[in-house]
This record gives sequence, structure tokens and C-alpha cells, in this order.
Amino acid sequence: QAAGSEWSVFVKIFKLGAMAEGYDAEKDVDDVDPAKSKAVLIIKELIEALPFPAIANDWQHEEIRCIAMNDHYVENQNCPREFLMNKNNRVLDPTHLTSLPGSVRVGIRAALAYGYPFDTNFETVMSASPSEKFIKRVSIRMVVVCGYRFIIGWQHHLGKDMRYGLSNAEWWTLAALKLQEKAEAENFEAGWVSEESAMGWTAEPTGIFEQTDILCRKEDLDKAIWKSLDALEFPVLLCDPFLPECPVIGLNKSAQTLTGWAAVGDEVTVADAKLLAGASPLQRGAQYLTYGRYEKSEELERVAVRTACANGRPCSVAFRGMCAFRGDCSMWLQGVTLAQGVNRGPLGGGTQIWYLVGILSKDSPVDWAAAAPKSPAMEAVKAALQGILASAEKDLPCNTVPFAQMDKHQSAHPYGGEVRLLQETLWHMAKSPE
Repeated sequence: QAAGSEWSVFVKIFKLGAMAEGYDAEKDVDDVDPAKSKAVLIIKELIEALPFPAIANDWQHEEIRCIAMNDHYVENQNCPREFLMNKNNRVLDPTHLTSLPGSVRVGIRAALAYGYPFDTNFETVMSASPSEKFIKRVSIRMVVVCGYRFIIGWQHHLGKDMRYGLSNAEWWTLAALKLQEKAEAENFEAGWVSEESAMGWTAEPTGIFEQTDILCRKEDLDKAIWKSLDALEFPVLLCDPFLPECPVIGLNKSAQTLTGWAAVGDEVTVADAKLLAGASPLQRGAQYLTYGRYEKSEELERVAVRTACANGRPCSVAFRGMCAFRGDCSMWLQGVTLAQGVNRGPLGGGTQIWYLVGILSKDSPVDWAAAAPKSPAMEAVKAALQGILASAEKDLPCNTVPFAQMDKHQSAHPYGGEVRLLQETLWHMAKSPE
């Protein structure tokens, strides 16, 4: 654990960087709303009252920042308050120190995006002490208080403290009872997002999942996809859902003109390190579709964007720059699966390798929703991606590492590694109710 003076320096650097960038790291545009202020106070009181390691995050903020953590969390997770409070919760998941399994990252993002309940155990490291590995148990839920959404999570360092012996269900039952008691006493509305409700935002690849015998590295697949899309005349961007917060990893010149964003460099893969060093969102060398600002009435559009970054569910939304309100162009977002992870690294265990494609237009989001799926731009993107699979054996560095040695073949990319290509691209669609 770092000394208090070191953490003070960390916080000071973070604030100075934010001020220099013109970004207010500690003020949400909704904070002037009395209802929001009341909701935040209620959530903070709830977290303090829980007898196990718990934190809460403000879902309305661009970065989903931490607004409450109790003493149990500080002690069990060895996490000083100065390290996490009012900051992006991703400082707990530093990819440059360790890579979460891809399935865990996608599961956490689904919980943060649209409230799908998530429970898991995984190995990670202490952000404050990177040399310390441990098994973390994580459980995440979304709650709505006074009309505002918050992410509640409890995290337990397994084997460290036997006081926290309750099961997931018991802990969440206790949290629900405490919130209900407070709601009844102070006459406010509160409710938890159920699994049934969250299912309405799920998505899945469509088509036949048929693998080939072609193996390649995901880094090479990334490059091939972007080289192909970059050559298109239509404005297109590409995001990687296996990197933290699903950053943009490429946008062609037409998309740069519409968005005002510059071409993407290699810095996107090390944005984590800059975040942990205190850089503001605009200083990290990465662009995120989820960092836009929204009016309260636009909440469902925020859900749609975050959901697309979590599972590739199609949507048509207004483009928003980093920490900015809606711009003057629209995006059609849709996921597409091209491969499956084959090694034991973060992409192993049969992880489906997918990307988020964005096609931009000057049309309104409503008009673009109707036109985009069958537009010349979408047809061009589909042909380009299918062409990569068809010519992979000839054009990609494939089968360069013997299968038996893949686990020993380390990747410099935090979410790189070997993948097995599919026969056909599988585009993601909203999951039909069972």
C-alpha cells in the first residue's frame, strides 16, 4: 500500500491534468439536480451501512466513476479511498498490469451497461501493489434511485478475511432490505434492475458458428480488418470490446471528417497506464463512444451505446465526442464475430472474438436506423470483412506458431493471442425473448 503522501501526489497530478485539459473531473452535469443529489446521498448511506466490502458507481457519469466505498472495502481490497473515489472504476482493472479473461471483461461491461447481474471469481493483481496476485470474487447489480441509475458492487479478496462468509444471494438480499427500509422511511422511489428486465438488452451472433483450421494472432486480425475498412469511401469506425471500455481502434478519413477525431495511434492499447497515472479522459490517447454526455431525457440512448459496446446489439444513435453532447451526425453500431480464442490467455476458453463496427451518416438517428442495415455502406463493410476471412490463409500471417506451443507464445498486446477464424462473419442481433 502506498504512503499517504504518495497518494496525495497522485490525486494532485490527476486534478492538475484535468484542469489543463478543461475537463472537470469531479463535477457531473447532473449534480445541480436536487433529485440526483438526494439519490447520491442515499447510495452513499447504503454502502456505509453494508457489513461487507462494497462500492457504488455513478452510471450517469461518462466514465462510470466511483462515488462511495465503505471501510470493509478499503481494508479487504487494500484500496485507499484516494485511489478510487471520484475516479473511473477501471483503475481496479489495469490491463497493463494484468489482463482479465475476455469473458469476465464482457460480463462486467454488461453489468455496467444495462444492469445484467454478474457474479464471478477471477485472478487479478492489486492496483496499489501490482506484485500481489489474488483471487477476487465480484458481484455487480444496477439500482435505480429517484430516477437515477447506480452500479452497486461487492468485491471480496478470497481467503483474506473469513468474516465475509455470506453467499451472493444473502448479501444482495441484505442490501435490498436496507434500501427498502430507507425508501419507506424517506418516501423515495428505488428499485433493482432485474435479470428479466436486463434480458431485453442482450444480443447474440446470428448464423452458423463454424470454425476453420486457420489460426492467426488477434493483433494481425485487427490490422487486417482495419486496413480493409480504412480503404472504404464510407465513414466507418472500429472498436475493440476486449480492450477496457471498448475504445475506438480505427476510424477512416471520412469518419475523421464527420467526428473531428484524429486517426488512432498505438497509444490506445496503453491508455490504462495513463489513466492510472492520473491523466484526464482527453489526455489518455484513446477515444470512447461511451464518454458522451446526455440530457436526462436521453438516458435510453446512453444505455443503447453502452450496450452496443458490451454485446454488439445494433442501434442508431447520435454521435457524441468525448465529454460532449450530441453532434451533427449519427452512428449505426453493430457487433460482428470473426473468430474464437484458442489459448489459455485472456482470449482462451472458447471466447468469441468480435468487434464493434460503427457506420456514420449525416442522417438523423431515426432515419439512419431505417436506412443503415441495407445501405451501400453496410454492404461494403460486410463484403470487406467476409473478404478477410476468405483470403486469410493467403494474406494473414497464419499458423505461424505450432498449436501445442501457443500458450508459451506471449503477446505484447494486453488482449492479443491466437484465434481460430470462422467460415463466415456472424453479425450480432438483439436476442429474441424465449
